Amino acid sequence: MKKFLYFLDHIEEYLLMIMMGAMAIVVIIQVIFRVIGSSLPWSEELSRYLAVWITFIGAALGVKRGAHVGVEALKVALPKGPRRILELFALICMVFLACVVVYYSIQIIQMQLRTGQKSPAMRIPMWRAYIGIPIGMCLVVIRCIQTAVNLFRGKDNEPETTVQ
Repeated sequence: MKKFLYFLDHIEEYLLMIMMGAMAIVVIIQVIFRVIGSSLPWSEELSRYLAVWITFIGAALGVKRGAHVGVEALKVALPKGPRRILELFALICMVFLACVVVYYSIQIIQMQLRTGQKSPAMRIPMWRAYIGIPIGMCLVVIRCIQTAVNLFRGKDNEPETTVQ
């Protein structure tokens, strides 16, 4: 059970590693084919759709790590109590924005399902390319809630650093 919970806590990292690796391989193969003299019509489309997924899943990872852009000078200048209120307000704003994006992206996906729209080169249903938007934004909401719970428990949401 602990391994499964660890996996869920790091789901964004795993998804991003797989998608970024796949995108890199596709782009490298496309470059090789262009040098040879032909091209793969689906490679640019696939890399574009992977970039969309990477962007929205990466947004959730940014929330988890506390790495989104903020006005640090204001945050640092405030005492601990008002600082937490400011951080909570920012999280509420992020949740609101993420919910708006989820709502409208679902509207677009429903339209794509009704019309049966397919991608030009790969001929896959377009909803598969766009479903990454609400999935990523739902992950953002989950990570915002986790961050808010940590704020109430007294833990600061400091950015994780990987460089030592």
